[in-house]
Amino acid sequence: MSLRLDSGVQFIKGVGPQRSLLLARLGIKTVQDVVFHFPARYEDRRDVRRIAELEEGTVQTVRGVVVSAVETRLRFGKRMLTVVIKDETGILKALWFNLRSDYLSKKIKPQSNVVATGRVQTGRGEKFLEMPHPDVVVLDGEENETTGGIVPVYPLTEGINQSVMRKIISTALASSPPAPEILPESLVKRLGLAPRDEALRFLHSPPPDVDAGDLLRFRTPAHKRIIFEELFLVECAMAIIRSKNTETVPGVALDVTNEQVEGIISRLPFELTTDQRKTLDEIVADLRGAHPMNRLVQGEVGCGKTVLAAMASALTALNGRQTAIMAPTEILAEQHFKNILKMREAFNLEPVLLTSAAKGKDEVRRKIGDGTAALVVGTHALLQHNVIFKNLGLVVIDEQHRFGVLQRAELARRAVKPSGESPNTLIMTATPIPRTLAMTVYGDLDVSVIRTMPKGRVSIETQIVRPSEMGKARLLIHREVKKGRQAFVVYPLVEETEKSELKAAVRMHEVYQKEVFPDLRVGLVHGRMRQEEKAEAMAKFSSRELDILVSTTVLEVGIDQPNATVMMVEHSERFGLAQLHQLRGRVGRGTEKSYCLLAVEYPMSAVAKERVKVMTESNDGFYIAEKDMELRGSGDLLGTRQSGLPALRIANLARDFDILLSARDAAFELVRGNPGLEGPDCAPLRAEIEGSWKERLNLIDVG
Repeated sequence: MSLRLDSGVQFIKGVGPQRSLLLARLGIKTVQDVVFHFPARYEDRRDVRRIAELEEGTVQTVRGVVVSAVETRLRFGKRMLTVVIKDETGILKALWFNLRSDYLSKKIKPQSNVVATGRVQTGRGEKFLEMPHPDVVVLDGEENETTGGIVPVYPLTEGINQSVMRKIISTALASSPPAPEILPESLVKRLGLAPRDEALRFLHSPPPDVDAGDLLRFRTPAHKRIIFEELFLVECAMAIIRSKNTETVPGVALDVTNEQVEGIISRLPFELTTDQRKTLDEIVADLRGAHPMNRLVQGEVGCGKTVLAAMASALTALNGRQTAIMAPTEILAEQHFKNILKMREAFNLEPVLLTSAAKGKDEVRRKIGDGTAALVVGTHALLQHNVIFKNLGLVVIDEQHRFGVLQRAELARRAVKPSGESPNTLIMTATPIPRTLAMTVYGDLDVSVIRTMPKGRVSIETQIVRPSEMGKARLLIHREVKKGRQAFVVYPLVEETEKSELKAAVRMHEVYQKEVFPDLRVGLVHGRMRQEEKAEAMAKFSSRELDILVSTTVLEVGIDQPNATVMMVEHSERFGLAQLHQLRGRVGRGTEKSYCLLAVEYPMSAVAKERVKVMTESNDGFYIAEKDMELRGSGDLLGTRQSGLPALRIANLARDFDILLSARDAAFELVRGNPGLEGPDCAPLRAEIEGSWKERLNLIDVG
């Protein structure tokens, strides 16, 4: 054993400098990173089928002889390899698209005996079955572990194939010491967890007699152990942060009275929903507390979160403190500012706006500094060094996952008094978050959920639009505009490129104005436009000087136009579920029936088909969030870099909810009894958490 776990990956035999650069793309830089690069799934190749026995829609293994291997050059320099495999029962086509090297062409030759494993599907024309991008082993007369056993399948990057990755991991395990135990021995014994090193080796090399069902579902004792450990580390860090936030940091305790609360409610031009009132009560209780509020309010687009933020701001102002509302974009900041401005009499507040494009910035900064600005709405401009609050009592952060951890903390940090007093923090998101994800990403926060919508909101009819149905969809848009309504058309790109065949906003704006709707007024907005140009287009749409607004995903948040009744998303198969749901939320904000048209192009992946299908099944953002997590996995749903959550390497929150609950209970119990994780039994655990969470744990004193 010549390697240590902290040795650089380049020192593993067979890696070297060039491959180490490729592995770095996967976050693999040390031997330990290699050991903790887990299989994404397993293939049970003990059941080798004949071609006639293959079942569509499942991953199967087949053995046969290569009849032909033909490489075809496509447009834009792309290449495709088609390999025809036969046995005594039939013919199968193996296909590889977008080839980057000659590796497969040189490896797979006619008359070779091969074993192919992949997902089986009906071929074009339904003449032969097809297997796109299978894992192929060319037999050299001898069987090996990848032809007839249970085989791990790893996440890869370009330049590293499965056989190379398996070899690297096998070499690392054979030439490095056992992975040390990091969980307290008492916890391992009490919960009957498998030893750490034993579990790691099992995951990479399952024994031949393993129960295939448990293995494929990640439910072997080894899987449960490593999944528990990963979630336990997250929950321990959350417990530590929560403990320090709620027990040691002094907050801005406000003397909020019931009369103040009821006075504001009585002046509202509408009635609060049940969930809004419940959330308001929770916010008021937090504002009265001795420790800083750290609350997340999540709810659908249009459920009334901004109203609650404004009410909290008004209560804060009544107690002599300032509020800062920070939004990720100028569009969203201006939207909040205008909405609060409309109800300033109810809140008895005169908001000010501070963005990079806002007018009178010097005067706004002066009002912030002398305290005459009780409520400031802004963007990252609030983080500038020359923005100094006199008496900040509440920080409201909207769509917080769009801010980095350090950005979110900076505003609160500069508001902390010499005495250590920290402002209250209210976080809002219109991205519904599955319960399991909230328990990890936001385990250090109190969570309020708004599910009920204000009266008068109409449901949105969502339709899939196939290429042959585009004319019908455009007729619907034209009909709605002629009724006095407006429409959005969204594209994934600003401009087309040689590498992309996707329709793009700039060109399609011209097509819509000149060819499709020459009798209508069509505007354009995208992220590359100057802020003044974007603002002008938005203003024209808001004032109904435009009938149709062609856009990129800059529309995802911040547009509130009740008169818009149609949202058409072109190439919707290229968007994620959360994006599609946010875009759909731009319509249905008035009292008229609204439509979301999801235009698709073929071919579509199975996941893309499922995404658009889910959108037609439900308007419930929480249901969609759960399905999103099932389809995408939980590792980076909100962006680990943005949320501060280390990436989950093996745990899947949709699958492992029972383990998450167990890990959370154990972690919070441990931290309650030993907040500093003191003592030799907890020393390895403390070192591991500090290593992974150092930056975030350093932010605990700023809320």
